[in-house]
Amino acid sequence: MTTTLRQQIGSMLAQPRTLSSIAHELGVTRPDVEEHVRHLLKSARASGRRVSVEPARCRSCGFRFDESKLTKPSKCPDCKGSHVYEPLIQIAP
Repeated sequence: MTTTLRQQIGSMLAQPRTLSSIAHELGVTRPDVEEHVRHLLKSARASGRRVSVEPARCRSCGFRFDESKLTKPSKCPDCKGSHVYEPLIQIAP
């Protein structure tokens, strides 16, 4: 039996991961991964599973972005720095 891309992403999210790391490991684009992750998060919340999103944050000043932003922002709105950590996403099994 083969697993779908969404199932592979879902199993990878048992550990905190970034969209980029998932995309790189599976050889797909970040927008494709983001689409699947948004669906997985919605399904997980609806079924009562614990979802954890550590928001993106600026490496320079520590500004924390909104949890709903799953992609890496291009720059910090406070200090205008471009060194930003990507959000970490995890869905408890």
